[in-house]
Amino acid sequence: MIKLVLCDMDGTLKPFGRDRVSGRSVRAIHELRAAGIQFGPATGREAVDLYPFFGGDESCFATGILANGKQVYVDGELVLERPLDLPALKRLEAYCLDNPDFALVVYAPAGEKCGRPTADVILSGTTEREVEAYGQRAGLTVSEGRRLGHVPDAKIVTAGFAYMGESAEPMGAIRNELRERFPEFDFVRPSPQFFDVLPRGWNKATALAPLLERLGITCDEVAFFGDSENDVALMGEVAHSFAVSNASTVARSAARYHIGDAADDSVAKVMEAIARSGGALEIPEAALPR
Repeated sequence: MIKLVLCDMDGTLKPFGRDRVSGRSVRAIHELRAAGIQFGPATGREAVDLYPFFGGDESCFATGILANGKQVYVDGELVLERPLDLPALKRLEAYCLDNPDFALVVYAPAGEKCGRPTADVILSGTTEREVEAYGQRAGLTVSEGRRLGHVPDAKIVTAGFAYMGESAEPMGAIRNELRERFPEFDFVRPSPQFFDVLPRGWNKATALAPLLERLGITCDEVAFFGDSENDVALMGEVAHSFAVSNASTVARSAARYHIGDAADDSVAKVMEAIARSGGALEIPEAALPR
């Protein structure tokens, strides 16, 4: 029986190019919770991004794996946090500043607003024009709180490395060089021209055990939906892993089940079926790839 549903955000629950998840997805999450089944995002995003994505409905992300496993929440309580190595991050920033095709993105805490945490999304080593062009090419939602600047002397949990060039072709060689120069980090690729920057050996799967321990749930009782490389490790840990049809080749290969496109509410359709069956794994015909 399914007791916990985890779901990646960008490209899985929230299609690329959209600024929030669908109303159907939010209703499906509430159906799960009403049936006694936990739901949580398993995402590279921090909570500051999830407020607008869920239309301010905090119950949709009170529990989950955030920041690619560097934060774990249970019922609104932060139970695990793993910040990045700040000196190493500043060395990575210097590397980006020396190359006009590279940019570093960091989330810097910026206090609270209306009782909610806020963050400055700081982009280093790039220009506004390059950022806009990159977002359009990648189909990414650009954060309203972003600004150009430098890595501050503060606790940084979330960072990313962007290749601002026209083609993703050099990404393999770039990753090899980054791994050699910055052994403190892993560089995981959630989209064609972007790497999540993670502590070496840390990912969404690393954060699963402490989450399950707090919830009293086993890996066999978890369903997880994903679409990209940063989902692969977690797909290997749970019994019921799903890839949407728009997923990368590596994610599709790692997933046990395959469903339709994120834009067609395919995840919501499976969540509805799980909730209505009381936790039995059900994959409706409407959610299968066409």
